[in-house]
Amino acid sequence: MINNIHGNSQWLNVETYNGNKPYINTTQPIAGMVRYNIHNGGCMEVYDGSSWQPFANGSANIDLSEDTKRILEWAEKKMHEDQKLKELLARHPGLKDLNDKFEMMRALCMEEEQQ
Repeated sequence: MINNIHGNSQWLNVETYNGNKPYINTTQPIAGMVRYNIHNGGCMEVYDGSSWQPFANGSANIDLSEDTKRILEWAEKKMHEDQKLKELLARHPGLKDLNDKFEMMRALCMEEEQQ
């Protein structure tokens, strides 16, 4: 139904579906319905509640909010930091021992704060 969807983000994946089109009863449309009209020059249209309105070019641009992008960037950075720490701990037994003790103390402190 939509010709193209373009994502402007490294985290947004868009997959194409070329199977059977869903049935839409265009004789009883409701606001927000979308259709591809082959009789009107082959364009995408949306029903606005009273009539079918053509889209500008039959494609949609999708992007994430700036907050979402920042959260994903933070999560990606944290994931890389955690992986580097894991590699360091594997190479240095003394560091792993200290980290294990730190994690145990942190768990005990958090448990104490919850009581």
